[in-house]
Amino acid sequence: MIAALALIILISAFAYIEDDEVHLTDNILIGKCAIKEMTGHDCPSCGLTRSFVSISNGKIIDAVNYNVAGLLLYILVFSQIINSSIFLIKKRYNGYVSRFNMVFSLVICFIIIVNFLFSNLL
Repeated sequence: MIAALALIILISAFAYIEDDEVHLTDNILIGKCAIKEMTGHDCPSCGLTRSFVSISNGKIIDAVNYNVAGLLLYILVFSQIINSSIFLIKKRYNGYVSRFNMVFSLVICFIIIVNFLFSNLL
């Protein structure tokens, strides 16, 4: 799991955004949101990938503009990497970090839903 999470962070550090599409080298990694293209409305996770790429490239304000939950999700991924690393070293999870991750995950879900509702209602 650590490798997968670290790979997400690593790939997002090398990716860049152009015309609302995420590129890795000269290839499109993730295109425009199909739901937004078909309906004209944001889906609940619209902007999360672009938010991750922006954070990895040091553009925090852009990240928040793409999706507010992206910054929190990025923090959660880092927290999970730390917790999993502690487990590999000490062979036990840190209870506080595990509870933090659970509560933080629920908060992120709530924020994604609220962000979705506000972006489509306003």
